[in-house]
Amino acid sequence: MTPQTDSRLTRGEHQKQLARRRRMIRKRRRSRVRRVRMLRSVQTTRFWIRTFTVLAILLCVAFWSRYAYVYDVPAYAQRGELVGVNAYITRKSWWFGPPVFDLSSYQTASMNPLERDKYSTLLHNLGRYQTVVKSPRFVWVHRH
Repeated sequence: MTPQTDSRLTRGEHQKQLARRRRMIRKRRRSRVRRVRMLRSVQTTRFWIRTFTVLAILLCVAFWSRYAYVYDVPAYAQRGELVGVNAYITRKSWWFGPPVFDLSSYQTASMNPLERDKYSTLLHNLGRYQTVVKSPRFVWVHRH
């Protein structure tokens, strides 16, 4: 009988080494799969954040281009469809005009002492944007 050398392993030791190697390979594979899943989830999250940001910007541009928020409607301007309305969103008859109208800021004192009608002064001060008061196309209305 010859004594065993260090280079030769018994069957049990060899099986233990193989099992350890399989565990290491499995551990690396699981780690790699976790990294790939994490990377994909980050990429997916970034994609959806960008998508919703672009949609929000497009909605803001669409609102600015075609809709107007009109608020602080004075009592003398509450005629016809505007009776009891405090604020509203309307579809503009023009594109890319101002998106917000504070009607109280258009109530400047008239220079002409003969002109006493506040409503006509308001319409005159609104100029080409007077359709938001004269013939609004309501999208949303807040009544008081």
